[in-house]
Amino acid sequence: MLVPPSPQKYGANDYAVGEARPYPQEVKLGRLRLENFIRRANPRQKQLLDENPYVAVQANELVAGEDWPLLRELAGGRVRAGQYYTQDQKNQSNYPVEFLLIYDARTQRLVRPIGVLVIDTPNTGKVATFAGVKAVYAGTGWWPIL
Repeated sequence: MLVPPSPQKYGANDYAVGEARPYPQEVKLGRLRLENFIRRANPRQKQLLDENPYVAVQANELVAGEDWPLLRELAGGRVRAGQYYTQDQKNQSNYPVEFLLIYDARTQRLVRPIGVLVIDTPNTGKVATFAGVKAVYAGTGWWPIL
């Protein structure tokens, strides 16, 4: 994953804190997790995917210290969910950051060639906005147990 020079700004309801290009192995893992997510969907979840075909899948996890521009934004309290993390200033470099890829569930292709960095996530199976794209959050590819 190649991290861009600085995180972009997103709206208040957007989970993104940055964007990056994925490595081929991240694209492959993301597609496998997408396939698992689609395969395990019950009828109600399949209806949700029909209504919202874009799916955000976790393709990697890193720590904030691996992305200096993001760490700088965290330290300044300028990223979404920063209020949850700014209380522990000494450990900000160890905060987990998910790297998401957004796929079209119908074609199983990437919606865009750039992935999204997030610190905070919605519940699995919920529709949210990631770098301006509305998608069902799949996490690692498992639907929540209801």
